[in-house]
Amino acid sequence: DTYPYSDFDMMREWNIQIMNEYPQFNIVGEIWTNYTIGTAWWQKGCKLNLGKDTELKSVMDFTLMSIASDIFNDKSSPEGRLDKIYDHLCYDFVYPDIKNVLRFLDNHDTDRFLRSEPKDLDGYKQGVAFLLTIPGTPQLYYGHELLMSGTKSRPGGDGNIRLDVPGGWPGDSQNWFTREGRSDLQNKAWDYLQTLLKWRKGNKIISEGNMKHYMPQLGVYVYERYLEGKSVMVIINGANHEVDLPLARYKESLKEGIEGKDIITKRTILFKDSLKLASKEVLVVEMN
Repeated sequence: DTYPYSDFDMMREWNIQIMNEYPQFNIVGEIWTNYTIGTAWWQKGCKLNLGKDTELKSVMDFTLMSIASDIFNDKSSPEGRLDKIYDHLCYDFVYPDIKNVLRFLDNHDTDRFLRSEPKDLDGYKQGVAFLLTIPGTPQLYYGHELLMSGTKSRPGGDGNIRLDVPGGWPGDSQNWFTREGRSDLQNKAWDYLQTLLKWRKGNKIISEGNMKHYMPQLGVYVYERYLEGKSVMVIINGANHEVDLPLARYKESLKEGIEGKDIITKRTILFKDSLKLASKEVLVVEMN
C-alpha cells in the first residue's frame, strides 16, 4: 500500500530478503502514478532506473484503470475511443517484466468501472475481455461479476464503492449469491465472466504469449496474442454502429482463408476480405 511513501533503502532490502527466503512469492507495490514511465521506474530491472534497483517484482497499472471506464462505456463518440487504449499499451515495452504488471479496471480506492447501474453489457463485455486477454496479471474487484456500480463523489464517499453484496444475512431482501436472486442482466454478466475465466485458466498463450496490436481503424481495435505457433485474435468494435472491417492490414496475423472460433458464442469466424461486426461487438477468437 502507498509503496513510494516508505523509505526506499529499507523497502529495497526488505524485497531482497523476502524473495531470497521465498522465491515463489510475489510482492505488488501500489505505485499510483498516471503515466507508464513513472510506474515502470519502480519495477525490478527497469533500465530507466540509473540508481539502485528497487527489487520490487510487481507494480500496478493505474493509468489503465484511470481511462478504462470512460473509454469502454463511452457511447457518445460514433467511432469510439479505443485509440486511447492502443496508445497506452504502446508503452508496455518500458516495463522490464510486463507479465508482472497488475492490471485492473477498478479497486477499493477508485470509482467502480460501472459508474451507475448498466442498461446493457456492451462496455462491461469489452472491458472484461480486454482485461483478461492483454499481457499482465489481471485483478478483479469484488462485485464486478455482479455488476456492482458506484462512485466516490456521491454522499458516503468510499462507502459507495465498498458496499456489502446483498444476501447471506437475516433480513436481506435480495440474495445475489444465488442465480435466482440476481437479475437477468447480472446472470448474463456472471456467465460471460465465468466463461472467459475458465478459458483463460492455464492458457499459456494469454499468460505467457507475445502481443501484436494494430492501430484502430473504423473504431475497431485488433490485437493478437501468440505463442509457439498458436494464437488468439481479439477484435473490439468501439463504434456505436455496425462496421465492415477490411482485413488486408492484418495479414501479418491472418493467413488467407484462415478461420477460428469465438470462445464466447462458439461460432466459427472466417477471415476473408472483410469481417462484419455488430455495434460494440467483441470477439475472442482461438485461431485454427
